[in-house]
Amino acid sequence: MESLQFLYLSFFITIGSFIGGFILSWILKDHVEAFIDNAAYAKSIVHPEMLDEDGNVIQDELIYLHFSDEDAMIDEEDE
Repeated sequence: MESLQFLYLSFFITIGSFIGGFILSWILKDHVEAFIDNAAYAKSIVHPEMLDEDGNVIQDELIYLHFSDEDAMIDEEDE
């Protein structure tokens, strides 16, 4: 009698695991595909000046210029 209960329990745990794994993989598949699409898009829009000769992203500190509104700038003529 105990072996019959063990078989029933084993059967339902096995079937439940397959169903749970199927559902989990179905849900995670969308997230993985979205991540891969975003990574491919981000790689395609990298500016060429940020790459070295081999096509790898430069890891150096970048210097950039920020131009603000010209009306807010003080010229030598305004003094």
